[in-house]
Amino acid sequence: MSIRNWTEYYKKTEKKSVPRKTLLKAIELFDMEQTGVPKLAIDLGCGSGVDTEALLRFGWSVLAVDAQESAIDSLLTTIPRSYSGQLRSRVASFETLPHLPPAYLINASYSLPFLTPNNFYQFWHLILDSLHPGGRFAGTFFGLRDGWSTRSDMTFLSAEALKDLFLAFEIEFFEEEELAHPDAMGYEKYWHKYFIVAKKTG
Repeated sequence: MSIRNWTEYYKKTEKKSVPRKTLLKAIELFDMEQTGVPKLAIDLGCGSGVDTEALLRFGWSVLAVDAQESAIDSLLTTIPRSYSGQLRSRVASFETLPHLPPAYLINASYSLPFLTPNNFYQFWHLILDSLHPGGRFAGTFFGLRDGWSTRSDMTFLSAEALKDLFLAFEIEFFEEEELAHPDAMGYEKYWHKYFIVAKKTG
């Protein structure tokens, strides 16, 4: 999408969105373990900040990353000031990041599919390097039957290719969904999505 479209998207989703189920599942799994790991998280493609705020509310320190300055501006104006000590933000497209800081939770809700295949796999290695053993990835990917799958500037995966990404992980939650439903801008779209939460082993 263009910068204008992303800005409009953030405005439309800012008030009506709820935290993604994959993120809430990952947080729940950490809470069940009670291992006391450092609560260091990265929210990749933070958008209007719904997931970021959920992480902050559960006591995580968060690096929120988004390519659109309007998203970060929206985040910084809506997050309660009491969380300011837990939050860092960065305006950057994923393909320009040379590395990611160490983390125990990486959240990528509807953001990674918008990378080209080449950039997607390069960036995935940064995610692997960033995530501590025992840390978790929570996110969403698009499948081959998605309505946007003819776009060459995005990445779409089969279930097998997706699971190959997680060979160094224990997959704790996996769900595939296909349905026709309007997108956030109101346009009808066929969705083919994978939801995943996985714990890095080793």
